[in-house]
Amino acid sequence: MQASYENPPTDETSFRQSVQQELANLHKKVAPLSVEDSEFYPAPDLVFNDALFLMETLFIFGIPSPDISWTEDGILNFKWHLEDGIAMLEIYGDGLVVYNVTRDDERPDEVSFTLTDTASLQDCLAKLNRLF
Repeated sequence: MQASYENPPTDETSFRQSVQQELANLHKKVAPLSVEDSEFYPAPDLVFNDALFLMETLFIFGIPSPDISWTEDGILNFKWHLEDGIAMLEIYGDGLVVYNVTRDDERPDEVSFTLTDTASLQDCLAKLNRLF
């Protein structure tokens, strides 16, 4: 399951409403799959709360909107396709976020942190900002 924002709104209120709608649509698509497929883990509501918080934070920091996808093991991914690699935030729904950037010919940069760890969150946002 994937969502993307080709033309995100420019004001914060419209952006929040747009993100809430996209996440709600994704949640509706994911929920039936967990019933139909025993290998597919359902989405905890906290994942969507954390995702909304992160999308608003990315917007405030001027970081482009990512592609959003759902994995079978219950993780929500934010993904950016770079010229020379991929940047990703994995959202687990318990406050845990994994930042991972893989670029051609470089060692991957991976950091795990909780959303309550403001220093690590700001470090992650600064790293993402430098990529764009």
